[in-house]
Amino acid sequence: MQLYFKILNHGRPYISNGIAAVLLLLLYNLFSAASLAMVIPFLEILFSESLPPVPTEILSFSNPGALKSHAYYELGQIMYTYGKPAVLGWFCLVLSICIFLKSLFRYLSSWNIGPLEQGIIYQMRKKIFGHISGLSLNFYTSKRKGDIINIIVSDVQVVQECVIGTIQTVVSDPLTMITFLLAMLYISWKLTLFTLIVLPLTGILINYISKSLKRKAGKSQEKLGALIAVLDEFIQGIRIVKSFNAEAYERNKYDTENKGYTKLQVSVRRRSDLASPLTEVLSILVVVIIILYGGNMIISGAGELKPSEFIGFIAFFSQFIAPIKTFSSAVSRIQKGIASYERIEVLLNTPVEVKEDSGTLPFTGLKKSISVQNLGFSYGSTTILDSISLEIKKGSTVALVGPSGAGKSTLADLVARFYNPVSGKILFDDIPLEDYHLSDIRQQMGIVSQEGILFNDTILSNIAYGKPGTEIHAVEKAAKMAHAHEFIAELPQGYHTMIGERGTKLSGGQRQRIAIARALFLNPSILILDEATSALDNESERLVQEALEALMKDRTSLVIAHRLSTIRNADTIVVLDKGKIVESGTHTELLSNNGLYKYLYETQFRNADAV
Repeated sequence: MQLYFKILNHGRPYISNGIAAVLLLLLYNLFSAASLAMVIPFLEILFSESLPPVPTEILSFSNPGALKSHAYYELGQIMYTYGKPAVLGWFCLVLSICIFLKSLFRYLSSWNIGPLEQGIIYQMRKKIFGHISGLSLNFYTSKRKGDIINIIVSDVQVVQECVIGTIQTVVSDPLTMITFLLAMLYISWKLTLFTLIVLPLTGILINYISKSLKRKAGKSQEKLGALIAVLDEFIQGIRIVKSFNAEAYERNKYDTENKGYTKLQVSVRRRSDLASPLTEVLSILVVVIIILYGGNMIISGAGELKPSEFIGFIAFFSQFIAPIKTFSSAVSRIQKGIASYERIEVLLNTPVEVKEDSGTLPFTGLKKSISVQNLGFSYGSTTILDSISLEIKKGSTVALVGPSGAGKSTLADLVARFYNPVSGKILFDDIPLEDYHLSDIRQQMGIVSQEGILFNDTILSNIAYGKPGTEIHAVEKAAKMAHAHEFIAELPQGYHTMIGERGTKLSGGQRQRIAIARALFLNPSILILDEATSALDNESERLVQEALEALMKDRTSLVIAHRLSTIRNADTIVVLDKGKIVESGTHTELLSNNGLYKYLYETQFRNADAV
């Protein structure tokens, strides 16, 4: 139950609601017990032909027998004075008030439980998203997106349904069981003890079912993650699926995962559904045994148990056994929810490699240079960068070129501190990068990637991303510099036009110019351009290249280039191959070296001429 209490720990801000709910549940159980307890003396006297004798014992709460005899005597006197019909009327009135009050306290308890339950889920979602937003890119490249989404959406939903939805049951049922157990002990400790000897058999069987359910539920959530991953890959790659006539292949792949998940869900459902009927059958057997045992106590004539008390005991036992059934069902659901929370906890325990608050120095812009010294990086056992050293002076443009997999994007990501290096260091103005406030570094850095990733929002919000309430004239200024204002102005709602998921309502060139406008809006001192024109046609490339030239003016730029014609004017071109720098210099110098750069350059233009 340790994980269960970890889940409840998310509800600390709502502790006052929890305390109020518990107190109200106590009142609910007291009035529930009182409404049943009233029946016993009333039945005893109502059907008795003689009045109860005058009690000889001194009234004391430490003497339950004296309390009972005094209550019987006083009730008998009231019946003798006012008559049984009048007392019957008053009894019904008091019973009705007790039932009304217990129902009221039950509702007020639920009224307080609601904010606690939903607050726990709110805090859990907030904590999960806050944690994953701080994780490095390494986490996202090593995990399937479907698994991440499944944990955040599906597992949290399972916790909400199977754990949070049982809080009132978990709190209320034990209180109810204790209340009615005390009432049963008051009537007959012998009969109660006999009952408690028989009942544990139910608990043993329910415990076995619960453990089995937890294992199956964990596997079921893993299967759901795989199912979501297949669906996500299908939607992302729908163009490839269609072009290769692979619809049948994808349907079979999805169907395989779907069958596996369905089979596990059936197994989970059967085990979950078994708990309640099994408890009910065992409860009926216990009741039959109690009737047999208690009936013999009355028939024996020993005076240990009166018929009215036995009826009351059965009534109390019915109220005692009811929460056992609901509690056992809740425990089964909780086990299913805990299996999901274990996956959530694995996510929450993923270490944050690049910490927001690791640095203490402010960064307002580059003063001298960016220095990369003996930089090394690897994914697991695969080395990506090996002892990279280079200098990027303020206001200069350094281009990174090389074959695919040479480490160009990784080097740029390390400069942006999306990852921490395995070895070596990066210095901004002779100070280690990690000593600066991370938010200050990102504020001074504009990044334009090959994809030009946009969000399903307005053009205004995409350009002024993360800056709600921005004046439109500042956005228009950035758009004009990015050669984007003209096509934006022609759209139906202009800057307030919704552009669809990932900007699908715009062309590739338009998306890229919006991305450049977004970078210009920040007015950064450092730029990272990751193959920003490689996916564009010639006309779009010309417009985007003009926008990039405006963007790079008077800024320190690190450019990853696929089309080598775009970086001829770079101050320094760095050629990488297999994680190492193999050449560096100007465009003219590298062509005269007859090295890898010249080979790549001539190959690219030879292919272009062939086309």
